[in-house]
Order: sequence, then C-alpha cells, then structure tokens
Amino acid sequence: MISPFIHFLTKSFYVKMIAIMVVLSIIPLVALSYVSISISGTTVKEQVNQLNSQLVKQAIDRIELSMERLQEIIGQYSRMPGIPNALIPPSELYSKDVVRKRELISLLSTTSAVIGNLKGMMVYSAASGEVLSSSDIPATLEASPYKPLIEALLSSGKAGLFLDKDTLPLHTALEETTYYVGRIPLNPYEEVKGALVIAINNTEYGRQIQNVELGSGSISLLTPGGATIATTSKLEKSEDELRIERLLDRWHTLGKPDQFSIGTSIISVEQTSTYDRWIVVSEIPSAELAKNADMIRQTVTYVLILLILFGSLTIAGFGYRLYRPLRAMKRQVAAFKSGRFEASSEVYANNEIGELGRMLNTMAIRIQELLAEQQHSENLKRRLEIRALQSQINPHFMYNTLNTIRMFAILKDYDRINALMGRLVSMLRYSMENENQYVPLQEELSYLSDYIELINMRYKDQVVLLTEVEVNLAKLPIPRLSLQPLIENAVFHGILPKKIEEGRIIVRVAFHPDLGCPLIEVEDDGQGMSEKEVEKLRARLQRDERVEGIGLQNVWLRFRFMFGRAARVELHSKLGAGTTIRFTLASEQAVPIYPNHEKGDCP
Repeated sequence: MISPFIHFLTKSFYVKMIAIMVVLSIIPLVALSYVSISISGTTVKEQVNQLNSQLVKQAIDRIELSMERLQEIIGQYSRMPGIPNALIPPSELYSKDVVRKRELISLLSTTSAVIGNLKGMMVYSAASGEVLSSSDIPATLEASPYKPLIEALLSSGKAGLFLDKDTLPLHTALEETTYYVGRIPLNPYEEVKGALVIAINNTEYGRQIQNVELGSGSISLLTPGGATIATTSKLEKSEDELRIERLLDRWHTLGKPDQFSIGTSIISVEQTSTYDRWIVVSEIPSAELAKNADMIRQTVTYVLILLILFGSLTIAGFGYRLYRPLRAMKRQVAAFKSGRFEASSEVYANNEIGELGRMLNTMAIRIQELLAEQQHSENLKRRLEIRALQSQINPHFMYNTLNTIRMFAILKDYDRINALMGRLVSMLRYSMENENQYVPLQEELSYLSDYIELINMRYKDQVVLLTEVEVNLAKLPIPRLSLQPLIENAVFHGILPKKIEEGRIIVRVAFHPDLGCPLIEVEDDGQGMSEKEVEKLRARLQRDERVEGIGLQNVWLRFRFMFGRAARVELHSKLGAGTTIRFTLASEQAVPIYPNHEKGDCP
C-alpha cells in the first residue's frame, strides 16, 4: 500500500505544490538553526574551560590557606609558655608531674576545640619520653602510634615536617589522616625538647572541595605521588584510582598543562605552591556543562522536526483523501486475480463506485464458500490415504524392534533390555500418542535419534546420525514417521551389508540454493546401488499409485500428498560409495514456515 501511495503522491500536481511551499519555508529555518547551534557550541565551550579553571584555583586557594594556617599554629603554640614548660625533666614529686601533664592535656584539648577542624593535637616530651594527646591516654614513645611520625621529624633535621600518604606509605595512621609535626623549640640551634603534632582528618579537606559547585563533575585532591586525599567522585575506590592514574599519566605526557581534554571530559590540573605540593584535579563532562548548547540544539531540532512532520502529514493527509477511494477497488480486484478472495473493503462511498465495490464483496464471499467445500473434500481424501500409508510403517518397525528385544532376552542381557525398552517406550509414545498427521521437523529428528540408538544396541557395527538443519526450518511440518523408513533403508540396505565399523547418515534440511524451497536430503556412506538398480527405483517412484512394500515409495507418496505435485524427489547412488535421497518441497503451504526467507519461484 505504501509504495503505490508514494507513486500517487509523486504524480499528483496538487501534492507537488504543497510540498514545494513546505520546503521553501523550512530551508531558511534550517540555515538559521545551523548558524545558531555553531555559535552557541563555541561560546559554551569557552565558558566551560574558564569555569573549570576558576573552580580549580578556588580549591587551590583553600588548600594553601589551610597549609599556611598549620604552620602558624605550630609556630604559635610551640612558643607558648605552657607547652615548653611542660617538657622539663620529671620532678621528684609525683604530684607535680601529674598536675603538669593535666595542664598540658587540657591546653591541647582546648586548642583543638577552639580551632575546630583538627582531629587532635599531641606533644612529645624528649625529657620524659612520653606522648601526651588531646584525645588519647598518655603513652611512651615506643608504645605510641605516632612514633614513626616523630622519628621522621627528628631524623630530618627540619623545624617542621608535613606527613601524608606519600611520606610513609605503609603507616596506617596516614591512611585517613594528615599530620604536621613541628620541632620544639623551632630554632634549629637550640636543643630539642620535644615535638608538637597536629592531626587533620582527610574528611576536612573533603568538605573544603565539596563546597566547590561542580554539577555532575568531580574534583579530587591528590598527593604528588597520586594518592587520593579527598574526592567528590561517585565511583568505586578501585575505579576512581584507575581514573586518577589515567588523568595524571596524560597530564605528565602533555607536559603538565593547566587544562586538557580526555575523552568527553575537560580536565583542569593545578599544584599547590606550599610545602605540601598537593595536586587538585577537576573533571567536568563536556555534555554536563554544555547543557545550554544542548538545550538550544535540541529545541531547534525539535522545532524543525515538528515542522517537517507537520508538512509531511499535511501532504500525506490531503493525498490520502484523494488516493483512498481511487485505489480501494483496484487493490480488491488485484487480490481476486491472485486468488485471495477473502480480501474485502468497507471504505466505499455511497455512490456508483461504492455500489460496485459492495457487489465485489458479495461475489468474493460466495467464491470462498465454494472453495472451502472443495478443500474440505480434498483434505478428507488425503487424510485417509496418509493414514493407510502410515499404518504400513508401524507394524514393520515394531516387528524389527521386538525381534531385537527377543534376542537380548535369550542372551539375558537385562541392562540392554532395560535401555532398549526405554527407547522403545519413547518411540511408541511419539508414534501412537501423537494424533497429528504432521509434526515439526525437530520432533521427527529426535525420534530418529532414539531409533539409531536402538539400532546401535542391536548390532556390533555402529551408526552415527548427523543433522544439518537451518534455524528457520527447525519447525517445518512434515508427515509423522516420514524419515524413519529412509533411515531404516540406509542402515539395513546400505551400512550393515557393507560391514564397516562405523557408518554415517547425514540428514540435511536447508533452502534450495536456486529455488528457495525447503529441501530435505538423506545421505549415507553404505554400499550403494548399481546404476541399473537406481534406474529401476526411479521408475517406481514416478508411479503415483501405491504399491506393496514399505520404504521410499510410501515416504514419497506421503510427501506428495502433503505438498502436492510441485514436490520433487531425486535419487543418487554409486556402488560402494553410498546413496543420497533428496526431496524438494516446492509448495505454497511451506511459505509460513520460513517468513524471513525470500521464497523463489519453485517449479
């Protein structure tokens, strides 16, 4: 219907005029939209780069301010009289030492509370060898978890030392906390009396960078070695570490630029100028910060699409109102010509053409009734003939099977009898309980597999059944028990007389390479037949009448009954090389079985 309608639209002068008017209206809008999108995309990209750089600088300023404040705290409190006075050697009076320690711990606790964002403050006394903390109980240096930090300061010879994950990678205290350790007194020419330790939880740095408005992007605070101090990324820890490693590698490769792009993201990187040398990395997805450009682009695109759709629907609507009454009768007549008398139309108007169309509908209904009666008679006749042919197969197969069971019973091989009976019951259920004359191909192949297993239990020589079936033909309906006689002939007249250790039977089901019809082929590597025997069997297959005997003749007649006279059978055999039987099922009945396959003109 679509193709004739389009042909009608291309020939209609009225429709052509409407189309030209719509196109002339849309072309200027398309040009204007393209210019607007290009300009907005460039502008937004520049704004994104500038905003990303400002965000990184804002984070850098906050971190550097925090680091400078740590230095000021160390310098301020290391010179307070309360701390140096508490670092004198222990007094002979125990009570004085206790009072001194309490005063010092109170000072540390008060200082931590006043400053507010510290995890804690600790003082190491070189005279007593103790570490006093605002949050922990006093402990000796050896028993204190801060021993590596204090020893790192004393061994460095510096007045102050900043410690993060890069400084002591294996120290667990640095995993979630950053420390600044200052010498008491700060003057390197004076004798060391102790050390002041300030601990800041990394979550404090996390709060500082979380206050940076970044949309759906992320900002990360890293050590010079790439270890994460804090981040706003929502990724898992392992994924985020891989992301950071990839960004830093790219940054180093490009020569440490302030900004660069990777994938669809804009990256800004800057390193602090203070003693910590931490790195701030900001990643903003281009799509997220280009919302304005996307909004403009989407709005323009939607408007254009709506205009085009409106114009197209207008053209199609007017055209269809002209096309529908003119084509309805032509379609119905074409359907009758091809034999589809069920086609009818209800769109005829109340005029002369409509009256003629209703007369065509009445005529089609009467023809359908006559065809249904004829088809019913033909189906009844064919069903009776198929049942007569099928009744010849079952007794013959039962005789061979029961004879095999009798042989194993004489030999008292009960295991084989049990296995054989299981196969037999499965096959009888298929052949007797299934009342359908036609079954899907895959069920028939499953039945053949049981049959071959039964044969292999009976004879020393083994038979291998191979199947090659195209997916679209797995449910092809075929007469029930139609392939078993072919397999039986291949075994008893081909493979077993040849006396080989292993025979092979191949069942191929595919589309005919030239005609596109279903093709069933049974091939064996048995002893084959002479040319004279082949010609005799071919002549027998050409006769339509049913003759006495069981096998290929009956199978061929059953296929003929199902698929009609368009079906074909081919027989090829060579003495000592095997036999091939091929059925070409050329029939309109097979079309629904392979809807995705283009059917050829079958003979």
